[in-house]
Amino acid sequence: MKNQPNPMREAREALANHPRCGAHCRTTNARCKSAAMANGRCRMHGGKSTGRPTTHGQRTKAAKANRREAKDVLAQLDKLTT
Repeated sequence: MKNQPNPMREAREALANHPRCGAHCRTTNARCKSAAMANGRCRMHGGKSTGRPTTHGQRTKAAKANRREAKDVLAQLDKLTT
């Protein structure tokens, strides 16, 4: 039988040189064995977290004032057309 490439072995070898997560267990002090992301943690220990979501600005005072002004202009246009 001819030796065929084993995708599981290739993946394991590729991960062997990949940096590991920096998290560790409190009781045993054993390090996490998962592959780390750019921030040094795996997906289970904070790798997916990007922080607080950015605000969209729909509820700011300026946005509310702009909507109120647009509503008034539309009301005036409605009066003129009827």
